[in-house]
Amino acid sequence: MIKMGSINIEMFPASYGDSFLISCGDGDLERTNLLVDSGFISTYENYLRDRLQQLNDSGNRLALLVITHIDADHLSGALKLLEENGHSSIPKIIPIDKVWHNSFRHLQWEKNSSPPELTIIEKKILEEINTQGYPNELNNVENKDKPISAKQGSSLASLVFQGGYSWNVDFAGQAVCVENRREIDLGNGVKIIMLSPTVNKLKQLGECWKRTLYKMGYKKEITDGDIFDDAFEFLVSREKTRAIVNREKKVSSSQVNLEALSSNPFTEDTSAANGSSIAFILQFMGKKILFLGDSHPCIIEQELRFLYGEGPIWFDAVKVSHHGSSGNTSPSLLKLIDSANFLISTNGMRFHHPELVTLARIVCRESTEKRNLIFNYKTPASNYMDDKQRKKKYNYEVQILSEGQISI
Repeated sequence: MIKMGSINIEMFPASYGDSFLISCGDGDLERTNLLVDSGFISTYENYLRDRLQQLNDSGNRLALLVITHIDADHLSGALKLLEENGHSSIPKIIPIDKVWHNSFRHLQWEKNSSPPELTIIEKKILEEINTQGYPNELNNVENKDKPISAKQGSSLASLVFQGGYSWNVDFAGQAVCVENRREIDLGNGVKIIMLSPTVNKLKQLGECWKRTLYKMGYKKEITDGDIFDDAFEFLVSREKTRAIVNREKKVSSSQVNLEALSSNPFTEDTSAANGSSIAFILQFMGKKILFLGDSHPCIIEQELRFLYGEGPIWFDAVKVSHHGSSGNTSPSLLKLIDSANFLISTNGMRFHHPELVTLARIVCRESTEKRNLIFNYKTPASNYMDDKQRKKKYNYEVQILSEGQISI
C-alpha cells in the first residue's frame, strides 16, 4: 500500500496488467474508494476479491469503478467481479456506486438505429467474434485452460448493463471524455480532472473497429444492438494485442548508457485502443495523483498545458502510462511533469515492459528531489535500474512491492 497521508494506493500484482485501489480520507471522514482497472481474472481471484470483501465488511463501498479502456489486462478481473457481485441493488461482494467504461454505445459517431437484416455470413462473422471473447492471460499456468469468464462471451458492457449499475452517469450516460465533462466531484473533497480521451480519440477507435469488421466480410450498417456491443469489445481487445506485438522491440540492458538511451528518438504509440484510455488527475486535500492508463502522451500534454500552462507540474505520484512502454512517455511530457513517485505495473512477461528507454527518460533529468521507481514485480529492467552507482548518479531509488504493498 502506498500511503501519502490522506491518500492510500494499492497497486495489485496484475501480471502484465493494471489494477489500483485508491482510498481517500482523513481522520474521521468517510473514505472514498476507487478501483481503477482490474487486471486479469487471476488478479481478482488472488487479490481483489478478498480485498473488496474486506472493504465491504468494514462498511466501505466503491464510489467508482473505472475501466480505462478495452484491454483484457485492464478489464478481465471486472468480468468476474461483476458476475459474482450480481445486481447492483443487492451486491454480494461490495456496493459499487458508479462505473466508468466506454463501450460501443458511447462512441462519438452517428449510428443507424434501425437493426439491419444480416445475412447468414454476417451473422457468423459476429458470432465468431463473440465466441472468441477476450484474449486469455498468457504465461499463467494455473489458469491457462480456464475461459476468460465463467459466462463465456459476456462483454463487460453487457455485465454492467445487466447488473443495473450507474453507467457513465457523471457524463449523462454518454462517453467518458474531456469534452463531455472536465471536472467531476466525487464528494468528501475528492475531485477528478479529466485528461483523456477526447472525442477524436474515441472516433479513431470506432473507425478502426469498423475497418477491421469490414475487412472480415461484414457489409451492413452498424447499429446499437447488443451483438455489436459485444463484438466491439472482443475485437478491439484482440486487435490491440496484435498491433503491440508487431510494434515493440526489446532493448537489451547489457552495457546500456542511460543518457544516450534517454535521447533516442521518440515514436508515439499508435494503438487506437490505447488512445481511448481514460486518464485523469485525482485531487484530494492538496495532493494530486496522475493516472495515465495506457494513454497517448500528446493528448495528456495538450490537456495539461490547457490546465496549468508550461509547467513543470508536480504530482505526488504518477502512474506511468502503458506499463512503461517506450511509445507512451515522451520527453516533452516529462518536461511538463515530475514526481517523487513513478508507479510501473507489469511483470514483464509480455511486450518487454517496462522498457529501459522509458525509465531512462524519467531519471535522466535534473532534480533536487529523489525519484522513486516503484514496481509491483521484479523485471529485467527493474533489476538493471537497481544499481547503486546508477541510483546515486541519477538520484533515484528502486522499490519492489511485496504483494502490492509499500508505505511511503
